[in-house]
Amino acid sequence: MMPFFSQSKIETRILTSLLMLTFVALISSALISFIGMKNLGTYATELNEGLGQEALRVSKNAMQNLARDGILRIIIDQANLFDAEFKGVETTVNLLAALAENSHNTLEISSNQPASSGNALLSQNMVDLFKSVLSNNIFISDFTVSTSDGRTSLFAMDGRPSLLFDARKLEWYSRAVTSKKLGWSNPYLNPVTNKPFINCSKPVYDKRQRLVSVIGSEIALESIKQRIIRIQLNNQGVAILLDQSRKVIAKAGVATEGITQKAEYFHLDDEGEERRRLDEALLAGKNGISRGFYQKQECFVAYAPVATTKWSVLLILPVEDVNAPIRPTERSISTQLSTVKMQVDTKITLSLVILAFCFFVMLGLVLVVASRVAKDITAPILELENGVLIIGEGNLDYRLDVNSGDEVEKLADSFNKMTTDLQSYVRNLTEATAAKERIQSELKVATDIQASLLPRIFPAFPTRAEFDIFASMDPAKEVGGDFYDFFFVDDNNLCFLIADVADKGVPAALYMMVAKTLLKSEAQRLGEPDQILSYVNNVLAEGNDNCMFVTVFCAILDTRSGEVRFANAGHNPPLIIGSRETRYLTLKAGFVLGPIPDSDYETEKITLQPGDTLFLYTDGVTEAKNPEAELYGEPRLLNALQSGPREELTDMIHHIRAEVIQHANGAPQSDDITMLALRYIGRNSRTE
Repeated sequence: MMPFFSQSKIETRILTSLLMLTFVALISSALISFIGMKNLGTYATELNEGLGQEALRVSKNAMQNLARDGILRIIIDQANLFDAEFKGVETTVNLLAALAENSHNTLEISSNQPASSGNALLSQNMVDLFKSVLSNNIFISDFTVSTSDGRTSLFAMDGRPSLLFDARKLEWYSRAVTSKKLGWSNPYLNPVTNKPFINCSKPVYDKRQRLVSVIGSEIALESIKQRIIRIQLNNQGVAILLDQSRKVIAKAGVATEGITQKAEYFHLDDEGEERRRLDEALLAGKNGISRGFYQKQECFVAYAPVATTKWSVLLILPVEDVNAPIRPTERSISTQLSTVKMQVDTKITLSLVILAFCFFVMLGLVLVVASRVAKDITAPILELENGVLIIGEGNLDYRLDVNSGDEVEKLADSFNKMTTDLQSYVRNLTEATAAKERIQSELKVATDIQASLLPRIFPAFPTRAEFDIFASMDPAKEVGGDFYDFFFVDDNNLCFLIADVADKGVPAALYMMVAKTLLKSEAQRLGEPDQILSYVNNVLAEGNDNCMFVTVFCAILDTRSGEVRFANAGHNPPLIIGSRETRYLTLKAGFVLGPIPDSDYETEKITLQPGDTLFLYTDGVTEAKNPEAELYGEPRLLNALQSGPREELTDMIHHIRAEVIQHANGAPQSDDITMLALRYIGRNSRTE
């Protein structure tokens, strides 16, 4: 195989293109195959993972549903157990209160005098009854009997009463006296044992409805915790007994001495809808189960009311503990998924090795075939290149000889035809160039001739001090249609005029020369502006088949008096620049010269004061455009003359020309620009 550097550029490009195309195709196929295998492996892995996760999800849901049902049943049963225990306590207190009231009334009747409230309650019958109840109900810790005068007796398991303390300041006593009915107290510390208790108390009244005493049944919080609150599901979870304000009465795992500390209230960590719903359910005394975060751990919270006390029992079970039996299965599934993924990756790697081997084999075959194809394609192209170089060096007689039978042969035929056409074109171009050079030479001569027809030497009349005059003309093309002129028609009258032929280029220049010659000759013969314009109009109208026309402002200055007689043939109104103001002259309408014979023109007069200046111009000034097609306009011309130099007419006209060029801002000149300024000085200047 030939080295790359010995091949021609086009052969190298073709070979490179074929190799690149093949390389891209092979790489694309390999990439597609790899992506397909990778996607298939990923799909298999994700499918297995999805099945495992779905199995775990179903198992977790089933376990959680069972747990929810289980803890809800447990907490309802526990609440019923509380209710039964508390109802038993209430029944006992009601019975003791009834017996105490009956004993008190009986003793009072038998003695025929008011009985001591303590005597009735401390009778042997009542003591025996207290002892019997305490021995048969281990849930009740003791009984308290507090008389209306503050004496309090406590009956423990031995049944012997003790006068120990004044209970009138305790919450269970004041609650019974205030409500006058059976009820339950909040947790408190017993003044004797200094242990936390709750009390079910009821007031006792005599037949005159006077308070005799308050009987209370004390239940130790430790007893509630040991007998009722120690409930769990699979040795998991925490039980809590709450009052209606969600204050914790008893809680598993917390020492009952905690009642001496600051009160604890139960609530979920999150502030969402679930917390609000749980709080409302506890307040309303409903049962149910919620799910939320408690002490920064997601938990199930089952709750049920204790109807007797209006309290609620809660069982809090972490979700993680519910899912614990699923963890071994989850680890097993994860291990299996890792094994499957490793096997899939191994298969993909093996497939990639085989694919890479096939890639390099095919790349070598393509290199051999592409090299041969590149040579066959480039041979006629190289021959075509050699022939083109010969033709490019100027040998237009050379002809290409390519016989490839394809588009390259057609291209060679096209080059041969192009060479023949090029020979003809060169001959024609030589002739056209010579003709154009002749035309350019003739236009240059025409430009010089036209310029020579206009007065160009200033000052024009150095011996005449009564006035000063200056003019300029800038054609838009090589030759233009604008012109100006000034000359004496006699010793004291100066004729000056400005004109604009309605066209540009050679036709306008020819028409301008005719009009200028006629205007000058007739002005010297006739001497009046209206007669001059009328006569020239009739001459120009004869045989004017192309309807060409020219606008003219013609004026005659009497150098002795400053009087100006003028007539207008459709030209722009001139400006008069005086010592006080600058303004446009108001002219009577006059038709342009050339289209219509026998047109009427009228001579008008103004008198210039010494120092006054007449400024004449063509529409090339006011109609000059900038790149945004905005006209220079008459207001700008007026402002430029008012603010520009006035001492020298040359400076005045050059200033206006500069203003127009600045306004155009690089836009091409579309019309001839011609200006003429005449200043009347007066006859007195001769003697000065």
